[in-house]
Amino acid sequence: MSRLSWLLRETKSWVRSGIITADQADQITGLYPADNKNRLIPVLLLLGAILLGTGIILFFAANWQLIPKWGKISLVVVPLALFHLAALVTHANYPFLSRTLTLLGCIMFGSGIWLIAQIFHINAHFPNGMLFWLLGVLPVAVLLREELPLGLSALLLASWALAEHSSSPLIIFVAMMLFGGVFYLAYNLRSSFVLAVTLISAAIFANTEIYLILADNYRFNEAGSLIPFVLLLLGSAYVYMSKHPINEHIGDFPLIYKFLGVTLTGAALFIMSLEFFAHDFVKLRQSGAGYVLFWVLYIAVAFLGAYAISRRSTDIKEVLKENYAWLAVDALIFILLLIPLKEMTLMVGLNLFMFIWALLIIISAYQKQSSLFFILGMFAFNLYVLLEYFNFFWQSLPKSLFFIAGGIVLVLCGALMERQRRKAVLAWQKRGGTSFEEEL
Repeated sequence: MSRLSWLLRETKSWVRSGIITADQADQITGLYPADNKNRLIPVLLLLGAILLGTGIILFFAANWQLIPKWGKISLVVVPLALFHLAALVTHANYPFLSRTLTLLGCIMFGSGIWLIAQIFHINAHFPNGMLFWLLGVLPVAVLLREELPLGLSALLLASWALAEHSSSPLIIFVAMMLFGGVFYLAYNLRSSFVLAVTLISAAIFANTEIYLILADNYRFNEAGSLIPFVLLLLGSAYVYMSKHPINEHIGDFPLIYKFLGVTLTGAALFIMSLEFFAHDFVKLRQSGAGYVLFWVLYIAVAFLGAYAISRRSTDIKEVLKENYAWLAVDALIFILLLIPLKEMTLMVGLNLFMFIWALLIIISAYQKQSSLFFILGMFAFNLYVLLEYFNFFWQSLPKSLFFIAGGIVLVLCGALMERQRRKAVLAWQKRGGTSFEEEL
């Protein structure tokens, strides 16, 4: 239910109860104009653009050998020009269609890079194609102030970093500068879509580069196992960014930061509870590979959190009340970096902590009447229960009994989750709150 729908329902109830008149109800609801955006149309157009772009690329690939050279060049240049020309013509009367055509033109530009390279048998460094595609799409996003090309730019940036597979300082510097530009444009356009895509791309980039630094520079073979630890740091950073003053008055930005932060943290704790992480993290402590790097990242996240929290309140009790789930995560990271725990102790501790964290998220969401994060917390808790069920009973139970009992556990978890959600929403409605209020 949207906030406007809730307000309309409540004002009708107030009129029936005699609290306000019908005219007063109209005046109140008139202060909050309806959102006339039809979100289905842009979603359908976006999906259509993706399918059409994919189909064009597959068609070229299937019939490439049968097309003469001049025809190949025409198939690259003509659709590219037509898509952008059609986007320009339809911009005034059909803005959604215009944006979709612009995105198709950007996709066509990328496919054209590889097609031209094939036509003229150009042997080049493969990731450069991603970079040239990015450098061609980014100016389109800047000049037209379009969010779809900008979101594509963020994805291309992450893809380029993955394709380069290099921990070179130059590559990292260029990527960080480009990410800075994309973030600036996302804030300039105030686009929630671009911010979400850019944050996901930034997480991919950060994990890729830290993995490569550990694997290449420190020769640490188990570097891939430490990705969840990086995700845990990123999750905390995103949540603290949701509290940063820069995001206070920009639409859904705080919600996007917090949602991604909670999701990354929950996923990280899930993976860290598995046996391989404890084994590889102990090896990291013993070898000292990247140990200073993780301390630097932790201190940076801690300073970000301290700054964001202090701008809201300096009262210790208030700070603890508002941020106990994330202060607990920070304490966990600090202990992992400071104290050399044994493998079994570490694994048991991480398994216990993931349940504690899920409970803290549920409690915090209940106190702040946030239905979204209440459901996320319940989902994480039930998922962790299922994980422990697999860990303990996969080897000890007969397979038939294992799956029967597992099905019962799933049904009970689902029923419990729905029951608790209904109870929470009912309690919030009785208190006059909205079940979809964002936790900020």
